Amino acid sequence: MDILRLLRPLGALTMAGLLLAVMAVLGERGVNQIGDAEKLLPAYGNNLTAAKQLKIVHGRGLSGVQGLNIRRGENGWLLSERSNYPANDELVTETLLALADIDILEARTAQADWHRALGLVAPEELGKAIRFEVLDGERQSLARILIGKDEKSEAEAVQQVQEFGPVKSRFYVRHEDSAQSWLALGRVPRNPEPAAWIDPSLPRHDPALLTELAFGEGASAFKAVRVGDAWSMGGAARWIDGFQALRPDDVTRADAINFDTARPVTLVYSDGLRITYENVGAATVIWARMRADTAAGAAAEVKAQAARLNARFGGWALRFSAERTPVLLPARRDLDGN
Repeated sequence: MDILRLLRPLGALTMAGLLLAVMAVLGERGVNQIGDAEKLLPAYGNNLTAAKQLKIVHGRGLSGVQGLNIRRGENGWLLSERSNYPANDELVTETLLALADIDILEARTAQADWHRALGLVAPEELGKAIRFEVLDGERQSLARILIGKDEKSEAEAVQQVQEFGPVKSRFYVRHEDSAQSWLALGRVPRNPEPAAWIDPSLPRHDPALLTELAFGEGASAFKAVRVGDAWSMGGAARWIDGFQALRPDDVTRADAINFDTARPVTLVYSDGLRITYENVGAATVIWARMRADTAAGAAAEVKAQAARLNARFGGWALRFSAERTPVLLPARRDLDGN
């Protein structure tokens, strides 16, 4: 028997096995892992300018659902649940961009029975997923996904420590019309509170032009007057800092709140602009409505600014937490000290 003739095919098989082993080691990866990063919503990402409406629904399990409906108006985004009050344009834009930037990392279960463990059950099915839907001007859906729980791991913690800029998280996600779930990477704002989504701006003017602060009316009224760089009441500068930091928690139509017992706070500026906040305490919150006017002889541009403020804020009541009482409903003692 020719031994060499028998060894040749064995040698070929051995070499083929070694080659396959080397290729397996070099190309080794998890069976569910995506190769290069893929976007979850590539078509939507290529059509961002068509977005005219953003709908967000938070699932709260047995507590029901909480929704936000935000649509694009002529001058910015509006909150439908708040009588079309202006939305936080910066946060809405960030959310729309973030949805386009979600990366798929790995495939997860396609078994619907396992979705609850990942937080991917639809809100209306007593689930705790968050639905994000983006629609165009014809109310056609550009994107509709469910975001579930975050994945927590040591690797993620290390990544977050080493990452610069906005920190991305790993979370579970799926297209609502598909049972296939994914582990994804992204940074999608998910705050369910209205305060995060309403426009945080308030009627304000340049604080360097402030000349007088008037609080209350009648026998309990008092004023702080600016003389040079100093104020007649030592706590005025601290009050101004608190006023500049005000941010509303919620909003409603002004006619829904009884302002009969409201106390005014008026800010008087050297260019003739006057801004008045009428504030009323209700249990643990404070409601405020605003108006602007001008002193006699004010320049046309100042009168135009007052008109713009009244057009923007007239008819609205903004809600603040009771912690803002020293700013919106101050007592004289709040401004007496330094």
